[in-house]
Amino acid sequence: MSAMLTHTKMEIKLFFREILFVFFTFLLPAVSFIFFGTMFGDETYNGYNYIDTYIPAMVSIVMFTTGFFTIGLQVVIDREKGIYKRLRGTPLNSSYVFAAIITKGFFCILVGTVEIILIAKYMFDATITGSMLQFILSMILCALSFFAMGFLIASIAKRMQTAMAISMVAMYPMMFLSGSTMPLDKMPEIMQTISKFIPMTYVKDLLQLGWVGKLFTEAAVTPALVLVGIFLVGTFIGIKKFKWD
Repeated sequence: MSAMLTHTKMEIKLFFREILFVFFTFLLPAVSFIFFGTMFGDETYNGYNYIDTYIPAMVSIVMFTTGFFTIGLQVVIDREKGIYKRLRGTPLNSSYVFAAIITKGFFCILVGTVEIILIAKYMFDATITGSMLQFILSMILCALSFFAMGFLIASIAKRMQTAMAISMVAMYPMMFLSGSTMPLDKMPEIMQTISKFIPMTYVKDLLQLGWVGKLFTEAAVTPALVLVGIFLVGTFIGIKKFKWD
C-alpha cells in the first residue's frame, strides 16, 4: 500500500509539472464557465437557471480533459519515455501503477469540480445542490467511463502525437455538440441529432440529473446505460490492447 501511495504522489507531482495538462484540466473549464456564464447567465433551461444547470456541464469538461489528456495522453508520454519499462524492473506491482493513475484522475476531477463550484458560488451567486450524494454517485460513473476512454486512447496510440491528435479532434465535438457549453435547444436540429452520438452528452445529462436530485428517475436510465456500456467496452479493449512498453 505504501508503494502505491508513493507512486500516486509521484503521478500527481508530475501532473502539476505539465503546464499543458494543468491548462486543459483546470484553466480551460474555468475560463469556459466564466465566459459562457457571462453570456447566458440570465437565461433559464427547464426551470433551472444557466449557472445551476451548467455547473455539472462544466464538470463534464473537467472529466473529459482528465480522461483524455491527464490519463490517456500522459500514459502514452510516460510509455514513450520508458518510465513504465523501468518500473517493471522494480518490485512495484503493475496494478499499483494502474491504481495510482486512476487515483490521480479522481484527484484532478475533485479539484476541478471544487473550482467550478467556487466560481459558481462567488462569481455568479449560484445555489449549491442539496443532492450532493446523488451528484457524487453520478460523478463516479461518468469519471470511470472517461477513464476507460483515456486508457483506450493509450492502448491504440503508440506515439504522443497520435494521442494528442485523437484528444484534440475529440475535444471540440465533446465540448460544443454535447450541450456542455452552449444550450442544445439553440442549435440546429442536425446538431441536436449529432449530439446523441457524443459520449459527453450522456455524461452531462447524468451529472445534471444528479445535481438536481433526479438521479434515481427514469430520465437517468438511458445516460447511465450508455456510460456503463462505454466503460465496459473501453475496459475490455484496453485490457486486450494495452501495453506498458
